[in-house]
Amino acid sequence: MINKIKEILNNELPDSFNITVEDCHSIFNDKQIRIMFSPNTYKINQLSGQHPQIVSLLLNLEDLDLHPQIFVGNGGRRIYREIDPLHPREKYLAMVGIDIPFRRPKNTEEAVLRAIKRFAQNYIRTLKENKDVLRYKDVVDYSFLD
Repeated sequence: MINKIKEILNNELPDSFNITVEDCHSIFNDKQIRIMFSPNTYKINQLSGQHPQIVSLLLNLEDLDLHPQIFVGNGGRRIYREIDPLHPREKYLAMVGIDIPFRRPKNTEEAVLRAIKRFAQNYIRTLKENKDVLRYKDVVDYSFLD
């Protein structure tokens, strides 16, 4: 399953992306696959797994449940954009998140793989739609969005 997921992500995402697909276990010892990707390999505060605009999914291999998952305070299905200082609700915030569209698939291998592909496509589309207001322009080369 890991190789199938890596193949999908390698086909859908630019070569410069940092892609992690690896085995992990839950606290209940369920076998899981951690899926994370971001536009580059830059580490925020030199911490492993902390990358700008990283998103992540978690696949439980026991029941093929796929869902967005936050690892160590980052990831999930959210990217970040600059705040609008003229917007009354945003002007006091440090950053504003944008959710990547995601729908939980049926618990079949085919549906899960299609959902991972669709999530990667939605991720790129969301980045392109928000290109002008994305955060981390000082450390992320967003030229792949052109």
